[in-house]
Amino acid sequence: MSALTAPASPLRRTVGALEIPRARLLAAVLAACATLASAFALAAVSAYLVTRAWTMPPVLDLTVAVVMVRALGVSRGVLRWLERMLTHDVALRGVVSLRTNLFTALAARTDDGLTRLRRGDLLSRLGDDAQELGDHVITAVVPGLVAAVMTVVVLATFAPLSLPAAAAMLVSLLVASGIAPWASYRAARLAEQAVVTSRAQVGAQALTILDDATALQVQGRLDGAVASLRTRQAEHDLALDRAALPAAVAAAAVPLAMILAVTGSLLAAGALWVDGGASAGQIGILLLLPLSSFEAVTALPAAAAQLARSRAAAARLDALSGDVHDRPAPADAPDPAPAPAPERPHTAALRAVGLTAGWSPDAPRVTGLDLELPPGARLAVVGPSGCGKSTLLATLAGLLDPLAGRVELDGEPLPGWSVPEIRAGVTMFAEDGHVFATTVRENLRVVRGDLGDDTARAALSAVGLDDWLEALPRGLDTMLGPDGTTISGGERRRLLLARAVVRRGPILLLDEPTEHLDTARGDALLRALLDPRDTSLVPADSTVVVVTHRVEAVPADTPILRLEETR
Repeated sequence: MSALTAPASPLRRTVGALEIPRARLLAAVLAACATLASAFALAAVSAYLVTRAWTMPPVLDLTVAVVMVRALGVSRGVLRWLERMLTHDVALRGVVSLRTNLFTALAARTDDGLTRLRRGDLLSRLGDDAQELGDHVITAVVPGLVAAVMTVVVLATFAPLSLPAAAAMLVSLLVASGIAPWASYRAARLAEQAVVTSRAQVGAQALTILDDATALQVQGRLDGAVASLRTRQAEHDLALDRAALPAAVAAAAVPLAMILAVTGSLLAAGALWVDGGASAGQIGILLLLPLSSFEAVTALPAAAAQLARSRAAAARLDALSGDVHDRPAPADAPDPAPAPAPERPHTAALRAVGLTAGWSPDAPRVTGLDLELPPGARLAVVGPSGCGKSTLLATLAGLLDPLAGRVELDGEPLPGWSVPEIRAGVTMFAEDGHVFATTVRENLRVVRGDLGDDTARAALSAVGLDDWLEALPRGLDTMLGPDGTTISGGERRRLLLARAVVRRGPILLLDEPTEHLDTARGDALLRALLDPRDTSLVPADSTVVVVTHRVEAVPADTPILRLEETR
């Protein structure tokens, strides 16, 4: 495959998703170059002023140098502030664009790759890995470009003064900008994969304990889970320790290069002084300027380490989003008109044929299931914990690909449901559905953007939250805490159920919707969901599948699917 046709690397694709305007990036690089050029010029003029003043010339001969020192001292601080503002502005805007593109790509995925990720791993990728790409701009891209420019500036300054000194600077800069970053990159690359993997495992394990602490305690597995978290944290710390030592060795190469440059300049200055071919000011520049010539390349080992981290993070983000963000529209193509929102079908038929469902082919939870759910059907799914009820629901919702057999929605097999026309017909109420840190109204609008206040109040009243809504200080405008931390478990459940109700899709899949409710209220909600004659929650022609432990509350004429625990 030629270079012209070879696919872009994950890092290149992910950096492209940052959507950084070249003009902004160029402005940040120029500001950084101006900052270091100001510091370099300040060192040169200061060296000239000190050594020239030692010869006691007329005061007027030093006036320009004195003014330049003052101007450069002030400009360096101003330019540094400007450079930091521009660089961080580029990076932060890029991270916003990256996360927007990632969420867009995730919403467009049709496979079950996202469903199979643990929450901690997903949060690690969208949080830490996306931030690594922002740091890539600040720590790798801009410093790398600036170092290239400043190397030319340094050599152009030394060459007219002394070619031997310029040669010594060239060798020293090659060591500092070549060997040191290469060693740093190699060290970071060796350890980064272990660090990133262990970090994701620590996050996933911690969230598992936080989410399921009560169940783990009841089952007697909490201590083991905490011990496993300690082990994973120790592995993470060990990976960090392995990365620290080689990085320190790589960082030592820059001071060694500075010693080489200073030694070369001393020898060159001594030769010029003996030959009488240079003034005191020139000698002073040759003696003192090398110490200020490495400020740009000093950042390169850190830039190389960041490059290794960025490549690992980009690979994980690329695997998360697939190739969706790698499909840019042609540059000369006009912006397409916004597509109208797909109309949700009023009815839909759901069918499973020879279905085997599970998270792993080695441990299927449901096997050989045949299921026919015409429009308006009602079904209760019961069985012991761990028998695969939630797994079945995720498979019927199209979130998990079947291990064998097939699931059909209006004759369209899964995987391959078109998006969003067909997939929009299925609404799943997951027991771990997220409550956002925003208003009650916006927590309902996440599934229906055109939701009005009257419809929102009606949905909350239908699930028994009318008194709760009236007691809120600002009604629908009341802010909720992150993931429902400011409301009770029962209120959280009913709020999520209200979200499913306002969606009013043709197929509604509910996972334990009455959990955390008192028995009377929960049984009443369950009967309202499964009785096709009761249209207070869902229309009569909508298909409803409910996972529940309350078999006794299921209406007598409702079909029941009993799942057995797989051994």
